[in-house]
Amino acid sequence: MKVTKKKIEAILQQDERMKWISLWYDRAAKQWVFVGGDSVMWSSSGTGIFRLDMLSVEEWVDYAYQLAGRKRHVR
Repeated sequence: MKVTKKKIEAILQQDERMKWISLWYDRAAKQWVFVGGDSVMWSSSGTGIFRLDMLSVEEWVDYAYQLAGRKRHVR
């Protein structure tokens, strides 16, 4: 399965707590970052990952939960 920003965000938006989180590429930092919602409260929203295909869609979603300090409840 091709990894896309849209697929990652679609899974995150299924959870009310992660609904407002988006994934953006920060050209200055040369990495993907999570923004929106309460991501400003996270200790870091930067991923250190410079290509989307370095992780699977599921790994991206799990990483967002890890950065948020939350447990993911898989339906």
